[in-house]
Amino acid sequence: MIKGPVSPSQSRMAVASTQLHGAAAVARRYGAFKIPSSCRWPHHPLAASQKLSVSTSGAGGKPFDFGAKIATKCANKNIRAEELKLRSNEAGEIVALVEDVIPQKRSAKIHDFCFGIPFGGLLFVMGLLGYFFSRSTVSLVLGVAPGLATLCLGILSLKFWRSGKSSFLFILGQAVISVVLVWKYSHAYLLTSRILPWGFYASLSTAMACFYAYVLLAGGNPPPKKLVPAPSS
Repeated sequence: MIKGPVSPSQSRMAVASTQLHGAAAVARRYGAFKIPSSCRWPHHPLAASQKLSVSTSGAGGKPFDFGAKIATKCANKNIRAEELKLRSNEAGEIVALVEDVIPQKRSAKIHDFCFGIPFGGLLFVMGLLGYFFSRSTVSLVLGVAPGLATLCLGILSLKFWRSGKSSFLFILGQAVISVVLVWKYSHAYLLTSRILPWGFYASLSTAMACFYAYVLLAGGNPPPKKLVPAPSS
């Protein structure tokens, strides 16, 4: 309560103070300054985590789930590629080990038909020429017949070699023919002392007999390139 004379300014301040107190009382009565529950910050950590989980599991969490799925698929693909690469490496090591354990088949450095076909062709042609010019049956017996047989055996050996089959019998047949020719030509040379044709044929047949013996002892013809096993690295 103000005692004494009151100035106009003091009276105005008193009126303003009275109005402010009245407005505050009205506001408290009707709840004008109450903070909405939606605007209040949660004080409990569990409530905060619950709201956060709800917000991320809704529409806002789908992009993160999609990205996680893509990352998982990429990781699975990388793991699968690594597994396949590891298995291929293991298979290569096993093949190389098997190739090292299994001994490779021995073979000659050159094929029998490389010299057998020209040798048989030469005997056949020279026998025909000798028969045409001298009309001798010896040319047919010691030239045409063995030359044709050697030529046929050489062609058969070539065909079997291309198909990957063994040519052992054909090589053996050519070797037998060459040995017989060595004996016949040497005997004819000793009887006539003629270098042409018997001495020449005897020397050529001896060289071919040695060649066939080498091919047989070496293990036969070398395999075709497509059947040769790849060298292990």
